Amino acid sequence: MTAMGVVLAISAALLTAAAVLLVVRMTVGPTILDRSTALDVLMSVMVCAVALKSIQRAETWSLPMLLVLAMVGFVGAVSIARFASDTEDVDTREDDDEDIEGEEQ
Repeated sequence: MTAMGVVLAISAALLTAAAVLLVVRMTVGPTILDRSTALDVLMSVMVCAVALKSIQRAETWSLPMLLVLAMVGFVGAVSIARFASDTEDVDTREDDDEDIEGEEQ
């Protein structure tokens, strides 16, 4: 086995261990934020795994797929964070306006 094969095997083993631990965190996580963080990191692990596979085979066709996976992970993390915040920008501005009016009186 070449040096590159050893590095790829170690990297794959570490990514597999990370994925298993992330699945455990997603199932056990007490809050939605724990689960969403684990899901976001799992998407990153998937991107790394696809990148390792493309490095092993010396192929470049998977690069657009890596970009799409990264974008899906980002949009998913932002969506879950927005959902978990339970506030909207409009409501926040209205509350701030009421606080300012209450302080002036």
